Amino acid sequence: MSYKSIRWSILLLPTIVIGLWEYIRHDFLLSHISMEMGNWLSPLIVLFVTLTVSRLLFARYEQLKKRLENELAEKAVLQERERIARELHDGIAQTLFLCSVQLDLLEKQQPNLEWSPIRNNLHQIHNYVRHSIATLKEGTQLIPMTWSQQIDELVSEFEKKMGIPVSVQLKIHEDSFTLKEQTELIAIIQEAFTNVYKHAGQATYVFLHIRPTTHGWRLEIEDDGQGYQTDPLEHADRFGCKMMRDRAEELGATFSITHEMGKTKVWVEKGVS
Repeated sequence: MSYKSIRWSILLLPTIVIGLWEYIRHDFLLSHISMEMGNWLSPLIVLFVTLTVSRLLFARYEQLKKRLENELAEKAVLQERERIARELHDGIAQTLFLCSVQLDLLEKQQPNLEWSPIRNNLHQIHNYVRHSIATLKEGTQLIPMTWSQQIDELVSEFEKKMGIPVSVQLKIHEDSFTLKEQTELIAIIQEAFTNVYKHAGQATYVFLHIRPTTHGWRLEIEDDGQGYQTDPLEHADRFGCKMMRDRAEELGATFSITHEMGKTKVWVEKGVS
């Protein structure tokens, strides 16, 4: 049944039931049931129908309503991803291209200077922006990947790039997360992998663990690279870690990053373990 038909069924069902009961009562049961007994039976019949048929209709109505709300929320997220991807392409990507052209001109004017570090950094930023645009656009397809498939793709891409095995343990179903939580956690995982790539030299493994807690969930990402020597959240130029923290706080979750005994751990936790 459609959303509209269920709504009208809920509104009209008591009236239809009372009408049918009164018709049957007066035309066929009047000689068997007294007027007083019939008056008592009328509300009981309506109550019975409400507790059976109407209750099922209300349950179906709530399911359709929730599905509609989820579809609207998903559409809003996809539209926002498309907007961000377009702004990245039209803004940062174009600016990086112009910077590259200007760098070529400067190199021709000053060939004796060392331009390789700047060129390498510019190339790395350009690749990162292109990857971000591609990731955002993947989420705007008509048949997007499931949450677990997105995680598998991030892991596969990281393993190919770094040659480091990633141990994944997903002990919680993706339906346990809202659409916003799924989106933000994917972004946090991607940023954590990027940090391993950029800062965790000599790492031999990465561990990704997502599990339920008593009142929520916990995400843990661990590697055995050299990690940070000081708290990255205290550095003004460590935008990636701060973005992960901000994303976690938007979800009402706590965020922490530690480096102890040769292991770097990123924690995002919502609820009490």
